[in-house]
Amino acid sequence: MPVVLGADPLTADQLLDVADGEPVRVGPSARTRMAVARNLLEGALERGDAVYGLTRRLGAGHGDAVADQAAFQRQVIRNHLGAVGEPVPAVVVRAAIAARLAHLTGGGSGARPEVADALAALLNAHVVPLVRDRGSVGAADLPQNAAVAAVLTGEGEVLRADGTAAPAAEALAAAGIRPLALAAHEALSLINTNAFALGSAAVLAARVEELAEAADRTVALALEAAALHRPSGDLGPFSAVASADRGDLGQAASAATVRELLAGSFLTAEDRERAVQDELCFRCAPQVHGALADTADALLTTVDLELEARPENPLVDTGTGTITANGNFAPVRLALDLERARIGLAHLAGIAERRIAVLSRLAARLRAADRAGMPGLLAYTAAGDLAELRALAAPVTLGAAPLSVVEDYATFAWTAAEAGHRAADLVLEVLAIEALHAASLIRGAEPAALGAGTAPLAARLVAIIDDGLPAEALVQQAAEALAG
Repeated sequence: MPVVLGADPLTADQLLDVADGEPVRVGPSARTRMAVARNLLEGALERGDAVYGLTRRLGAGHGDAVADQAAFQRQVIRNHLGAVGEPVPAVVVRAAIAARLAHLTGGGSGARPEVADALAALLNAHVVPLVRDRGSVGAADLPQNAAVAAVLTGEGEVLRADGTAAPAAEALAAAGIRPLALAAHEALSLINTNAFALGSAAVLAARVEELAEAADRTVALALEAAALHRPSGDLGPFSAVASADRGDLGQAASAATVRELLAGSFLTAEDRERAVQDELCFRCAPQVHGALADTADALLTTVDLELEARPENPLVDTGTGTITANGNFAPVRLALDLERARIGLAHLAGIAERRIAVLSRLAARLRAADRAGMPGLLAYTAAGDLAELRALAAPVTLGAAPLSVVEDYATFAWTAAEAGHRAADLVLEVLAIEALHAASLIRGAEPAALGAGTAPLAARLVAIIDDGLPAEALVQQAAEALAG
């Protein structure tokens, strides 16, 4: 079912659907909005009004008149193709294109409906522009957006499914898409706004949610693993009573998930020997995991708000008939939420690394008897990952520096999002290492009844350990088991 851009704003969930491959269609109401806004812009062009990016040049040249519109559109895109580095993942590129499409169909840019059709055609034909990951300072993702705009006009490169590059002109021809000839102001319309930061933030929020859920699975497994080797595994910290007393929705959901995973486990037996209380890394898990899940929800809410906005400069407003300069392209709330997400991820890894340390100590006898089935120094890998996560948690959005006479502030939202994805990669690795330590202890203990949710996960992890894989493959497969 195509995602239709029409009367209602695109939601974060819909954007993620498009990023994952769903088709998109520009609806009649969106076309009407764009056409009305375009007429307003054309009127300003005919009158010769001084309008940024329409009759006047960009940046420090904003006082200079545009002499040749067609040449100016080409020049704007080519001048902004300054990104370098690694290719942006296809899912993020698609999310960014969907975000820019959502904003264009809001009518605030004054672009023609044909521009929206061209972006939709790229998405529907699964033509993915090759976009490099470095170059945006968050005052609109100019070089990344320019890479997409170049492909629309038949220039630049695209990503093949195998990760190699191909000329955009060839890819468009193969997909039956004609290169777009840009009209006045449309080069600026295509490079405006932080579409890449917004698309990346949506993808990251979904990843953060999944990591919080995976952490619930690892702590449930770790509780059982530790209790097989010592009197521990108290479930009081995960009780409804404890959660209700605090009134934190994220904590309550995390604790309820752990209880569900451990249904039928030997941990629930009333006569079982147990310690008065476990380490804080077990007892505080619902608070940490729940806070991260809440952070992901907050980030998705901000993505929804950004998708509803018209973050264009200048803003073409048909209601008032005005074309207004503004700073709505600065996604400060989004940038702050991205900072918060990385801090939450570091907390999640920090508490998981402490559980790994507990499990590793309990596994000392297994290692001494050569029965652990996995490298003991994976615990060191988790500690190294945590060190990098602490560095990644530092704020990056405060690094604004004057870039030109008029561009003297930036949010670095794209950098914050990129750092978030690196943090998510590291957190998944830490959780996989925790899961492997737990499975190793379960593997080396007398059989016991595991929980309804932990038993199948433990069986899969034990099978992975039994395969005798090298560390890289071992951790990768454990991460896949957690996600599955």
